[in-house]
Amino acid sequence: TNKLKRQLDNSFVFPYSTDKKIKRKQIWDNLQKGLLLEDKQILIPWLTPYSELDHFAEQRKDSGDRTNWFLGQHKILDGTNSYIGVMKWLDISNNEPFSRTDEFLGFDNEGNKKFLELKEKFTDLLGEPNYIQLEKFGNNDLGGIEWTNREISIYLSGIEQFACKYRLYIGLKENENE
Repeated sequence: TNKLKRQLDNSFVFPYSTDKKIKRKQIWDNLQKGLLLEDKQILIPWLTPYSELDHFAEQRKDSGDRTNWFLGQHKILDGTNSYIGVMKWLDISNNEPFSRTDEFLGFDNEGNKKFLELKEKFTDLLGEPNYIQLEKFGNNDLGGIEWTNREISIYLSGIEQFACKYRLYIGLKENENE
């Protein structure tokens, strides 16, 4: 696809403007290129081959059907404290490009609290979500909240799977029709 052929641009804007509107544009523009680890001032470009993620990872864990790269604790998206990672299934080649990161936010009440805090922070930072579908499960919120801009999706997920589990996904949209 032409997405794979485009040249990666490692330029990014940081620190951000104090003007909220300009800052929002700067963050979205950076995200079109990759994920910026603000505390290290390193941009990890989308579509970097999995084999090159070892350069950015604090830890790599190969287990069974997948490989996980833990990028460590970093500040992303205007100072959000994050423990971001990348996961690759065993049947995907190491030469394939990665297109999204994820972070486990926690279980049950603790996860729900972080999920709702990020919903507030990202709504303030990025604008109203493009998609929101939440339902109550006891005291917790389950469902999804998504912000999209051009090729990028930021998705907060809450599911019930033996417990309420919450995750944050940041990356390229899965397909052109989303």
